[in-house]
Amino acid sequence: MSEKRDLLSRLVIGRKRDGRREYDDAARDELVQLCLQPGVSVARTAMEHELNPNLLRSWIARYQKSQAQVEREKVAQAPMVADGVPIDLSGTPSAFVPVVSTADPPVALPPTSSASVPSMTLSLRVRLSNGVEFDVGEASIDELITVIHTLGRMPCSGSTKI
Repeated sequence: MSEKRDLLSRLVIGRKRDGRREYDDAARDELVQLCLQPGVSVARTAMEHELNPNLLRSWIARYQKSQAQVEREKVAQAPMVADGVPIDLSGTPSAFVPVVSTADPPVALPPTSSASVPSMTLSLRVRLSNGVEFDVGEASIDELITVIHTLGRMPCSGSTKI
């Protein structure tokens, strides 16, 4: 109980000319973190600290938004590495997913001719982050290469139009 009284006494630091209260930033953040703990009622906490619950909810939303921004900046600054290959994710978000070759060293495919390469069928299944699924049941390597090149040349907005 004394902790609540201590936080309550540190929370309000003054009054504005129009009668509204001014709040200490550190005490406000401490109260928000208290509210973010599991099982804590925001409305009850607000009443115990003589605050309007809507004001406390707006502080929580602002705090969460600033924390998300800090996290995004931290992720943007840290280089992403997949299979030893750095991937640059800075810039505008894209619907395209980087493809990383796991071959070490990269293997160049020789030019194919139908007489020298035995026939092989492959399947391809792609699920995009927007929920679109693309499934090619059986296709040759040449057909899959054509499909992948065609998809790669499509503008982003063109691939999501209905």
